[in-house]
Amino acid sequence: MSAVTLGPDGGVELEASARIRHRAAGRVDTAVLAWCHWYTADLPDDVAAERRAELASDLFEEREHSGARATGSILGRAVRGIPADLAWRGARLRRAAIGAPRGTFPLAMPALAHLAAIALVAWGGFIVWRIARSVLIGDWHGAADVAELSVVGLLLALVGSWLLMVARRRAFAGLVLAVAAYLLLRFGTYALMETSVSFTAFFSTSTAQMVLLNRVATGAAVLFFLSMAAWWTSPKAAAESDEAS
Repeated sequence: MSAVTLGPDGGVELEASARIRHRAAGRVDTAVLAWCHWYTADLPDDVAAERRAELASDLFEEREHSGARATGSILGRAVRGIPADLAWRGARLRRAAIGAPRGTFPLAMPALAHLAAIALVAWGGFIVWRIARSVLIGDWHGAADVAELSVVGLLLALVGSWLLMVARRRAFAGLVLAVAAYLLLRFGTYALMETSVSFTAFFSTSTAQMVLLNRVATGAAVLFFLSMAAWWTSPKAAAESDEAS
């Protein structure tokens, strides 16, 4: 009997019989397979499936050999192997970049998209934390809609970041993150003014310049995420065009 099976979403899972036989397989193995699924999510289906199958087979064999004692070894190998996994991913992306059309950025865009999403979530978390702190100590005098839109922006940023990890949802993730960026950069700046005396003083000394900077930053962030959405839909459009021809 095969040690691995393909799930409905193309992911690789250990067979139920293997999990029943080795009770220690569970959370650790699931986490290792989830990590593999994440860093192969936007790679070609055959490459991703082969990598996941190789890992699942390796987990099964180690469990067969060592049973419950393999848990520590598997966890240690997974952590130590993260740099190698990312290097492997980079090599596969570079192969894709060689044959990519001029003007596209298949290697840089995924990294930039994830970094921008992380930065947006961090900014939103900071803003919402400042608002919550100000409300709790009774120091909040800003408009209610500023606080509400900042919270909505953070929720959208979290949803967009999650969608960014799903290969077939990344174009939609770009649109969600574009809305989140607009809310968090524009209204988040106003919220920060209401929670920081020093920032308010700095803003008031050069109001026109700070307003312009806020508009430029907001526009640039929205444009980036919209461009990201368009970039992630282009391979699908090209594939459909090839099938039509």
